[in-house]
Amino acid sequence: MTAPEPRFYNRTRHSESLSWALLRKGRVLALPLYAALRRSDLAREGFEHSGSHRFADHIYRGQPSGQGWFGTWLDGRLLALPAVHSFRSRFYAARDELSAFLQARAGTPGHLHILSAPCGIPRELVEGRRAFAASGRPSVADVTFHGLDLDAAVLAEAEQFARAGGAEPFVPHHGDVFARDSYPEAVDFITCTGLAEFLDDERLAELYRIFFDRLAPGGILVTSGMRRRPLADYLLRLAEISIHYRTAQDLERLARQLPFKQVRTRVDKFGIQSILVAER
Repeated sequence: MTAPEPRFYNRTRHSESLSWALLRKGRVLALPLYAALRRSDLAREGFEHSGSHRFADHIYRGQPSGQGWFGTWLDGRLLALPAVHSFRSRFYAARDELSAFLQARAGTPGHLHILSAPCGIPRELVEGRRAFAASGRPSVADVTFHGLDLDAAVLAEAEQFARAGGAEPFVPHHGDVFARDSYPEAVDFITCTGLAEFLDDERLAELYRIFFDRLAPGGILVTSGMRRRPLADYLLRLAEISIHYRTAQDLERLARQLPFKQVRTRVDKFGIQSILVAER
């Protein structure tokens, strides 16, 4: 299959002004809510930049901030929503799976290559390496971390963050996740959370195929998907963030089209985020 033209799949907003879009649609009652939500840094980032890397990382960090005391208070209330806690759980899953992978490979010969694609702010790499170091397991000396992203500015930010956090050496790869030449030649662990929601089944199946082909034998893929919840869906639609919702069974069905040695899924305690772990 020919790779599609490079595009930012998470940039789903199509209206130049969300307030004017609400007026055109006759959703006058939503305007005060929209204005209030913009005081929250999380909501404002979502409104202005769709599902950006900063939007995701704000949730992963879980530290409220906003315009004035009200904006910070509101940000904290949004971060406390079950759907947002669930969103954060995919970061925890990637972090913990990476730590477990490094522990399993500790003391074994060979060089390991760890990839986040698209990487955004690769917090799961930094925190996964940190959790492994805290485990007391023998050091894994030969590890190279990689980040792949289509946005050059984001990639530069990712490189600085990874190196400051100890996930080094860190090798940036500027390119599209659908372009096979954007990847390292072979990798042992891939984390990809937050992208599946912006892809239809055909695109997601193709991405899984690329991941499978790039994984070394015994390599691990960690990825995610999410189910629809009314309040979260309303807020996402308010920000014109278009989502493809999937269950754990949907993710597994797509992954099992490939000859992975093992595929397992789990759902978080909120029943929203699904995590898929597949072994090459």
